[in-house]
Amino acid sequence: MTPRPRRDAPQVRLYSATPETPLLIRTYEPRDRNTVWALHREGDIVTTSQYSDVDPEHEDDLRRLEDEYLSAGSCFWVAEIDGRVVGMTAIHRIDAETARLRRMRVTAARRRLGIAQRLLETAEQFCRDYGYRRMILDTTEQQTAAHRLYERAGFVRTGERTLGPFRIFDYRKELA
Repeated sequence: MTPRPRRDAPQVRLYSATPETPLLIRTYEPRDRNTVWALHREGDIVTTSQYSDVDPEHEDDLRRLEDEYLSAGSCFWVAEIDGRVVGMTAIHRIDAETARLRRMRVTAARRRLGIAQRLLETAEQFCRDYGYRRMILDTTEQQTAAHRLYERAGFVRTGERTLGPFRIFDYRKELA
């Protein structure tokens, strides 16, 4: 039987973003709500000015973050440096074998420090601990750094589609 993490114990991981700067990855807390929204908006603006053309329904998961991601088989993390949230990501349970990586963001001022890699490692370990056999995700055509991150981590592009003005790439990684 695969061990299941306790839901009442917050997940915390400590890394080094730079030799002198500790990076803390921890489970989302309600006090993070405004910062998570700001980071989400920053990512949208950096990705493209066309984001406002996307149906607001595609943000419903963030409006219901606690219900969506803080339940068995799902989780939402924030990454902190010096007490400030600089990144985030989430895992959403699709079914007993599949989890979807969502909402990967790192603030522009802290990119290229390995924060996204650490968030991805945290999410993947969570999936393995829960016994998921695969992870799936999607990302926009414009997010070329994300494509490289996911492909280096073993994700394979499985398709593409459109969402409003965006071309979306679907990825998958087998964990078993």
